[in-house]
Amino acid sequence: GTVMRRLILLLVAAAVLAAGCASTFDFRREEVFEDTVRAYGRLITWSDFGTASAYLAPDAENKTVPKGVRVATYDFKQLVFTQDKMAAVNLIEISYYRENDMRLKTLMDQQLWQFNEAKQTWQLKSGFPPF
Repeated sequence: GTVMRRLILLLVAAAVLAAGCASTFDFRREEVFEDTVRAYGRLITWSDFGTASAYLAPDAENKTVPKGVRVATYDFKQLVFTQDKMAAVNLIEISYYRENDMRLKTLMDQQLWQFNEAKQTWQLKSGFPPF
């Protein structure tokens, strides 16, 4: 889809623009990233989408808070940082069911995270999982 295409462009652009080696800022950014992703993942696991929406970027793609969705499992699959460590793709496999339909479904959530320099925080550009 468009998210994936934009993602590939973003990764290519970042690789082209990357210069120099990792600075201490990069490591700090990675630490903040890990904390952010862990906290967000916990909220999604608890199906607490209202609180989780605080992690979404103002221009996130999918900002509609999921209703009647219960998350069963939330499994980390892969993480790719852009070379400049200003964006990352976090691949998560989620199994879930709807409250009115007990059948378990599984999806891959391609989370596109971007670092906001002004706020010194990571924000989720892709938005909520595509339940």
